[in-house]
Amino acid sequence: MNFRVAKEKPVLLLTMGDPGGVGPEIILKSLRNSFPKNSIPIVIGSESVFRYASERLAIPFRPNVIRSLDDPMLQPNQINLLDITDEAEVTYEKRIGKKLPPAGKRFAIAKVSKWNACLAHAALEKAAFGAARYQIHAVVTAPVHKGAMRLVDPHFLGHTEYLARAARVKDFAMMFVSERFCVTLATTHLPLKRVARVLSPQGIVTKIRLTNEFLKERLKIKFPRIGVASLNPHGREFGTEEDEIVLPAVQAARRKGIRVEGPLPGDQVFHDAYEGRFDAVVAMYHDQGLAPFKMIAFRDGVNVTLGLPYLRTSPDHGTAFDIAYRNRAFPSAMINSIRLADRGVLRSTSSR
Repeated sequence: MNFRVAKEKPVLLLTMGDPGGVGPEIILKSLRNSFPKNSIPIVIGSESVFRYASERLAIPFRPNVIRSLDDPMLQPNQINLLDITDEAEVTYEKRIGKKLPPAGKRFAIAKVSKWNACLAHAALEKAAFGAARYQIHAVVTAPVHKGAMRLVDPHFLGHTEYLARAARVKDFAMMFVSERFCVTLATTHLPLKRVARVLSPQGIVTKIRLTNEFLKERLKIKFPRIGVASLNPHGREFGTEEDEIVLPAVQAARRKGIRVEGPLPGDQVFHDAYEGRFDAVVAMYHDQGLAPFKMIAFRDGVNVTLGLPYLRTSPDHGTAFDIAYRNRAFPSAMINSIRLADRGVLRSTSSR
Protein backbone atom coordinates (compact mmCIF):
# COMPACT_ATOMS: atom_id res chain seq x y z
CA MET A 1 0.00 0.00 0.00
CA ASN A 2 1.58 3.26 -1.10
CA PHE A 3 -0.77 5.98 0.09
CA ARG A 4 1.32 9.03 0.88
CA VAL A 5 -0.95 9.84 3.79
CA ALA A 6 -1.64 6.27 4.89
CA LYS A 7 0.26 6.70 8.13
CA GLU A 8 -1.78 9.78 9.02
CA LYS A 9 -5.32 8.47 8.55
CA PRO A 10 -7.12 5.45 7.09
CA VAL A 11 -9.13 5.84 3.89
CA LEU A 12 -12.93 5.89 3.55
CA LEU A 13 -14.58 5.45 0.14
CA LEU A 14 -18.01 6.88 -0.70
CA THR A 15 -19.78 5.63 -3.83
CA MET A 16 -22.14 7.97 -5.66
CA GLY A 17 -25.04 5.53 -6.05
CA ASP A 18 -27.57 6.15 -8.82
CA PRO A 19 -26.86 9.71 -10.01
CA GLY A 20 -30.54 10.22 -10.88
CA GLY A 21 -31.54 9.77 -7.23
CA VAL A 22 -30.65 11.48 -3.97
CA GLY A 23 -27.15 9.96 -3.66
CA PRO A 24 -25.14 13.01 -4.78
CA GLU A 25 -27.34 15.32 -2.68
CA ILE A 26 -27.03 13.41 0.58
CA ILE A 27 -23.27 12.96 0.07
CA LEU A 28 -22.76 16.70 -0.44
CA LYS A 29 -24.97 17.58 2.53
CA SER A 30 -23.32 14.98 4.77
CA LEU A 31 -19.75 16.00 4.03
CA ARG A 32 -20.71 19.64 4.54
CA ASN A 33 -22.27 18.93 7.95
CA SER A 34 -20.22 15.99 9.21
CA PHE A 35 -16.75 15.72 7.68
CA PRO A 36 -14.90 12.53 8.75
CA LYS A 37 -12.52 13.08 11.67
CA ASN A 38 -10.59 9.82 11.63
CA SER A 39 -10.35 9.02 7.92
CA ILE A 40 -9.64 10.50 4.49
CA PRO A 41 -12.77 10.57 2.29
CA ILE A 42 -12.62 9.63 -1.38
CA VAL A 43 -15.86 10.12 -3.30
CA ILE A 44 -16.15 7.80 -6.30
CA GLY A 45 -18.50 9.05 -8.98
CA SER A 46 -19.05 11.46 -11.84
CA GLU A 47 -17.43 14.86 -11.44
CA SER A 48 -19.94 16.45 -13.83
CA VAL A 49 -22.90 15.04 -11.85
CA PHE A 50 -21.56 16.35 -8.55
CA ARG A 51 -20.88 19.77 -10.01
CA TYR A 52 -24.41 19.87 -11.40
CA ALA A 53 -25.81 18.84 -8.00
CA SER A 54 -23.66 21.48 -6.31
CA GLU A 55 -24.98 24.24 -8.57
CA ARG A 56 -28.62 23.14 -8.50
CA LEU A 57 -28.72 22.62 -4.73
CA ALA A 58 -26.45 25.58 -3.88
CA ILE A 59 -24.05 23.37 -1.92
CA PRO A 60 -20.37 24.38 -2.30
CA PHE A 61 -18.22 21.62 -3.81
CA ARG A 62 -14.48 22.11 -4.29
CA PRO A 63 -12.99 18.62 -4.49
CA ASN A 64 -9.44 17.53 -4.91
CA VAL A 65 -9.72 15.52 -8.13
CA ILE A 66 -7.47 12.45 -8.10
CA ARG A 67 -6.66 9.94 -10.82
CA SER A 68 -6.53 6.72 -8.82
CA LEU A 69 -7.07 5.36 -5.32
CA ASP A 70 -3.34 5.52 -4.68
CA ASP A 71 -2.85 8.98 -6.19
CA PRO A 72 0.08 10.68 -4.38
CA MET A 73 -1.93 13.94 -4.43
CA LEU A 74 -4.55 12.53 -2.04
CA GLN A 75 -5.42 15.20 0.55
CA PRO A 76 -6.28 14.19 4.15
CA ASN A 77 -8.44 17.20 5.08
CA GLN A 78 -10.35 17.71 1.87
CA ILE A 79 -12.98 15.90 -0.22
CA ASN A 80 -11.10 13.80 -2.74
CA LEU A 81 -13.00 12.88 -5.92
CA LEU A 82 -12.19 9.97 -8.21
CA ASP A 83 -14.08 10.37 -11.50
CA ILE A 84 -15.21 7.08 -13.09
CA THR A 85 -16.77 8.47 -16.28
CA ASP A 86 -14.23 6.69 -18.49
CA GLU A 87 -14.93 3.35 -16.79
CA ALA A 88 -18.68 3.94 -17.18
CA GLU A 89 -18.25 4.53 -20.90
CA VAL A 90 -16.42 1.21 -21.24
CA THR A 91 -19.16 -0.49 -19.22
CA TYR A 92 -21.84 1.05 -21.46
CA GLU A 93 -20.19 -0.15 -24.66
CA LYS A 94 -19.57 -3.66 -23.30
CA ARG A 95 -22.81 -4.26 -21.38
CA ILE A 96 -25.36 -2.14 -23.26
CA GLY A 97 -23.81 -2.58 -26.69
CA LYS A 98 -25.03 0.70 -28.13
CA LYS A 99 -23.40 3.93 -29.21
CA LEU A 100 -23.07 6.38 -26.36
CA PRO A 101 -25.49 9.33 -26.49
CA PRO A 102 -23.97 12.84 -26.65
CA ALA A 103 -22.32 13.87 -23.39
CA GLY A 104 -24.95 16.49 -22.62
CA LYS A 105 -27.82 14.04 -23.01
CA ARG A 106 -26.62 11.09 -20.94
CA PHE A 107 -27.46 11.97 -17.36
CA ALA A 108 -31.15 11.51 -16.45
CA ILE A 109 -32.83 12.77 -13.29
CA ALA A 110 -35.45 10.82 -11.34
CA LYS A 111 -35.83 7.86 -13.67
CA VAL A 112 -34.23 4.55 -14.59
CA SER A 113 -31.42 5.17 -17.05
CA LYS A 114 -28.86 2.87 -18.64
CA TRP A 115 -26.18 5.55 -18.48
CA ASN A 116 -26.96 6.31 -14.84
CA ALA A 117 -26.72 2.59 -14.11
CA CYS A 118 -23.32 2.41 -15.78
CA LEU A 119 -22.04 5.28 -13.63
CA ALA A 120 -23.40 3.66 -10.46
CA HIS A 121 -22.00 0.25 -11.40
CA ALA A 122 -18.57 1.65 -12.28
CA ALA A 123 -18.39 3.47 -8.93
CA LEU A 124 -19.38 0.35 -7.01
CA GLU A 125 -16.94 -1.82 -8.94
CA LYS A 126 -14.09 0.61 -8.33
CA ALA A 127 -14.84 0.65 -4.60
CA ALA A 128 -15.35 -3.12 -4.26
CA PHE A 129 -12.15 -4.17 -5.95
CA GLY A 130 -10.19 -1.13 -4.81
CA ALA A 131 -11.03 -1.95 -1.19
CA ALA A 132 -9.48 -5.37 -1.60
CA ARG A 133 -6.42 -4.19 -3.55
CA TYR A 134 -5.53 -1.13 -1.49
CA GLN A 135 -6.66 -2.29 1.95
CA ILE A 136 -9.35 0.36 2.27
CA HIS A 137 -10.70 0.54 5.81
CA ALA A 138 -14.31 1.52 5.12
CA VAL A 139 -16.78 1.92 2.25
CA VAL A 140 -20.00 3.96 2.40
CA THR A 141 -22.42 3.33 -0.45
CA ALA A 142 -25.19 5.68 -1.59
CA PRO A 143 -28.44 4.05 -2.79
CA VAL A 144 -28.71 2.37 -6.18
CA HIS A 145 -31.80 1.35 -8.13
CA LYS A 146 -31.72 -2.44 -8.42
CA GLY A 147 -33.82 -2.46 -11.58
CA ALA A 148 -31.40 -0.05 -13.25
CA MET A 149 -28.37 -2.01 -12.05
CA ARG A 150 -29.77 -5.16 -13.63
CA LEU A 151 -29.68 -3.43 -17.00
CA VAL A 152 -25.91 -3.55 -16.59
CA ASP A 153 -25.54 -6.67 -14.43
CA PRO A 154 -28.53 -9.06 -14.80
CA HIS A 155 -27.41 -11.01 -11.71
CA PHE A 156 -27.23 -7.98 -9.41
CA LEU A 157 -29.10 -8.60 -6.14
CA GLY A 158 -27.83 -5.72 -4.05
CA HIS A 159 -24.79 -4.09 -2.49
CA THR A 160 -24.46 -6.79 0.16
CA GLU A 161 -24.20 -9.72 -2.24
CA TYR A 162 -22.04 -7.81 -4.74
CA LEU A 163 -19.48 -6.70 -2.16
CA ALA A 164 -19.33 -10.14 -0.55
CA ARG A 165 -18.70 -11.77 -3.90
CA ALA A 166 -16.02 -9.22 -4.80
CA ALA A 167 -14.29 -9.78 -1.44
CA ARG A 168 -14.62 -13.57 -1.85
CA VAL A 169 -16.19 -14.07 1.56
CA LYS A 170 -18.71 -16.83 2.19
CA ASP A 171 -19.87 -15.84 5.67
CA PHE A 172 -21.60 -12.47 5.52
CA ALA A 173 -24.81 -10.87 6.72
CA MET A 174 -27.01 -7.82 6.29
CA MET A 175 -27.43 -5.81 9.49
CA PHE A 176 -29.36 -2.61 10.22
CA VAL A 177 -28.17 -0.27 12.98
CA SER A 178 -30.11 2.33 14.96
CA GLU A 179 -29.80 3.90 18.40
CA ARG A 180 -32.52 1.65 19.88
CA PHE A 181 -31.46 -1.74 18.50
CA CYS A 182 -29.87 -3.57 15.58
CA VAL A 183 -31.37 -6.19 13.26
CA THR A 184 -29.54 -8.91 11.35
CA LEU A 185 -31.29 -10.87 8.62
CA ALA A 186 -30.93 -14.66 8.47
CA THR A 187 -32.20 -14.55 4.87
CA THR A 188 -32.38 -11.53 2.59
CA HIS A 189 -34.05 -11.13 -0.80
CA LEU A 190 -36.10 -14.31 -1.07
CA PRO A 191 -39.76 -15.11 -1.75
CA LEU A 192 -41.45 -16.15 1.50
CA LYS A 193 -42.17 -19.62 0.14
CA ARG A 194 -38.41 -20.27 -0.04
CA VAL A 195 -37.39 -18.96 3.38
CA ALA A 196 -38.04 -22.16 5.37
CA ARG A 197 -36.17 -24.24 2.79
CA VAL A 198 -33.12 -21.97 2.87
CA LEU A 199 -32.81 -21.63 6.65
CA SER A 200 -30.33 -23.93 8.38
CA PRO A 201 -28.90 -24.18 11.91
CA GLN A 202 -25.39 -23.46 10.67
CA GLY A 203 -26.53 -20.47 8.65
CA ILE A 204 -28.30 -18.94 11.65
CA VAL A 205 -25.29 -19.61 13.89
CA THR A 206 -23.14 -17.71 11.39
CA LYS A 207 -25.48 -14.71 11.51
CA ILE A 208 -25.50 -14.79 15.33
CA ARG A 209 -21.70 -14.97 15.44
CA LEU A 210 -21.23 -12.09 12.98
CA THR A 211 -23.75 -10.01 14.91
CA ASN A 212 -21.98 -10.66 18.19
CA GLU A 213 -18.59 -9.75 16.71
CA PHE A 214 -19.90 -6.46 15.30
CA LEU A 215 -21.56 -5.45 18.55
CA LYS A 216 -18.37 -6.14 20.51
CA GLU A 217 -15.72 -4.91 18.09
CA ARG A 218 -17.44 -2.00 16.32
CA LEU A 219 -20.06 -0.77 18.80
CA LYS A 220 -17.91 -1.60 21.84
CA ILE A 221 -20.68 -3.45 23.70
CA LYS A 222 -18.75 -5.64 26.13
CA PHE A 223 -21.43 -8.30 26.65
CA PRO A 224 -23.92 -8.11 23.76
CA ARG A 225 -27.42 -9.52 24.20
CA ILE A 226 -29.00 -11.03 21.11
CA GLY A 227 -32.57 -12.21 20.58
CA VAL A 228 -33.43 -14.65 17.80
CA ALA A 229 -36.89 -14.43 16.25
CA SER A 230 -38.93 -17.52 15.50
CA LEU A 231 -40.00 -18.18 11.93
CA ASN A 232 -43.64 -19.02 12.59
CA PRO A 233 -46.36 -17.03 14.40
CA HIS A 234 -46.16 -17.55 18.18
CA GLY A 235 -43.08 -19.73 17.73
CA ARG A 236 -43.66 -23.40 18.48
CA GLU A 237 -47.47 -23.17 18.16
CA PHE A 238 -47.26 -23.52 14.37
CA GLY A 239 -44.73 -25.50 12.36
CA THR A 240 -41.65 -27.50 13.28
CA GLU A 241 -38.88 -25.13 12.14
CA GLU A 242 -38.37 -23.70 15.64
CA ASP A 243 -37.38 -27.07 17.11
CA GLU A 244 -35.61 -28.39 14.02
CA ILE A 245 -33.68 -25.31 12.84
CA VAL A 246 -33.79 -22.23 15.07
CA LEU A 247 -33.40 -23.74 18.54
CA PRO A 248 -30.37 -25.90 17.57
CA ALA A 249 -28.72 -22.74 16.21
CA VAL A 250 -29.36 -20.82 19.43
CA GLN A 251 -28.00 -23.69 21.52
CA ALA A 252 -24.88 -23.96 19.36
CA ALA A 253 -24.26 -20.20 19.66
CA ARG A 254 -24.59 -20.42 23.44
CA ARG A 255 -21.93 -23.14 23.50
CA LYS A 256 -19.65 -20.61 21.81
CA GLY A 257 -20.15 -18.25 24.74
CA ILE A 258 -22.60 -15.89 23.02
CA ARG A 259 -25.41 -14.39 25.11
CA VAL A 260 -28.38 -15.26 22.92
CA GLU A 261 -32.03 -16.15 23.54
CA GLY A 262 -34.64 -17.72 21.30
CA PRO A 263 -36.50 -18.62 19.35
CA LEU A 264 -38.81 -15.82 20.48
CA PRO A 265 -42.09 -14.86 18.79
CA GLY A 266 -41.60 -12.12 16.21
CA ASP A 267 -44.36 -10.00 17.73
CA GLN A 268 -42.50 -9.97 21.06
CA VAL A 269 -38.78 -9.89 20.42
CA PHE A 270 -38.67 -6.50 18.72
CA HIS A 271 -40.61 -4.88 21.54
CA ASP A 272 -38.13 -6.42 23.98
CA ALA A 273 -35.25 -4.99 21.96
CA TYR A 274 -36.91 -1.58 21.79
CA GLU A 275 -37.23 -1.62 25.58
CA GLY A 276 -33.51 -2.42 25.93
CA ARG A 277 -33.55 -6.14 26.70
CA PHE A 278 -31.57 -6.98 23.54
CA ASP A 279 -28.89 -5.10 21.63
CA ALA A 280 -29.75 -6.89 18.41
CA VAL A 281 -32.33 -9.22 16.91
CA VAL A 282 -31.65 -11.91 14.32
CA ALA A 283 -34.74 -12.01 12.09
CA MET A 284 -35.59 -14.99 9.90
CA TYR A 285 -36.62 -13.06 6.80
CA HIS A 286 -36.41 -9.62 5.25
CA ASP A 287 -39.69 -7.95 6.18
CA GLN A 288 -39.85 -9.57 9.61
CA GLY A 289 -36.80 -7.53 10.54
CA LEU A 290 -37.16 -4.46 8.34
CA ALA A 291 -40.78 -3.58 9.13
CA PRO A 292 -40.19 -2.89 12.85
CA PHE A 293 -36.75 -1.43 12.21
CA LYS A 294 -37.96 1.12 9.68
CA MET A 295 -40.84 2.03 11.94
CA ILE A 296 -38.32 3.50 14.40
CA ALA A 297 -35.41 4.44 12.10
CA PHE A 298 -36.77 5.13 8.63
CA ARG A 299 -34.79 8.35 8.13
CA ASP A 300 -31.64 7.61 10.10
CA GLY A 301 -31.07 3.83 10.00
CA VAL A 302 -27.78 2.42 8.70
CA ASN A 303 -27.29 -0.72 6.63
CA VAL A 304 -24.08 -2.63 7.45
CA THR A 305 -22.55 -5.63 5.69
CA LEU A 306 -21.04 -8.00 8.24
CA GLY A 307 -18.18 -10.32 7.37
CA LEU A 308 -16.25 -8.14 4.92
CA PRO A 309 -12.53 -7.40 5.44
CA TYR A 310 -13.50 -3.72 5.74
CA LEU A 311 -16.45 -1.87 7.26
CA ARG A 312 -19.28 -1.15 4.81
CA THR A 313 -22.20 1.10 5.68
CA SER A 314 -25.07 2.64 3.75
CA PRO A 315 -28.20 4.67 4.44
CA ASP A 316 -31.22 2.43 4.91
CA HIS A 317 -33.33 4.00 2.17
CA GLY A 318 -33.59 3.97 -1.60
CA THR A 319 -32.87 6.36 -4.45
CA ALA A 320 -36.00 8.47 -3.75
CA PHE A 321 -36.47 9.52 -7.37
CA ASP A 322 -39.60 11.47 -6.37
CA ILE A 323 -37.56 14.09 -4.49
CA ALA A 324 -34.25 13.95 -6.39
CA TYR A 325 -32.53 17.32 -6.92
CA ARG A 326 -35.32 19.19 -5.12
CA ASN A 327 -33.26 19.88 -2.00
CA ARG A 328 -35.71 17.81 0.03
CA ALA A 329 -33.59 14.75 0.85
CA PHE A 330 -32.78 14.21 4.53
CA PRO A 331 -29.07 13.36 4.93
CA SER A 332 -29.50 11.84 8.43
CA ALA A 333 -28.96 8.23 7.39
CA MET A 334 -25.94 9.09 5.24
CA ILE A 335 -24.46 11.19 8.05
CA ASN A 336 -24.92 8.25 10.43
CA SER A 337 -23.39 5.90 7.84
CA ILE A 338 -20.31 8.09 7.49
CA ARG A 339 -19.99 8.55 11.26
CA LEU A 340 -20.26 4.83 11.92
CA ALA A 341 -17.70 4.05 9.22
CA ASP A 342 -15.40 6.84 10.42
CA ARG A 343 -15.62 5.60 14.01
CA GLY A 344 -15.10 2.01 12.90
CA VAL A 345 -11.87 2.68 11.02
CA LEU A 346 -10.05 3.14 14.32
CA ARG A 347 -10.70 -0.51 15.12
CA SER A 348 -9.78 -1.57 11.58
CA THR A 349 -6.48 0.29 11.69
CA SER A 350 -5.46 -1.19 15.03
CA SER A 351 -6.30 -4.72 13.90
CA ARG A 352 -4.29 -4.70 10.67
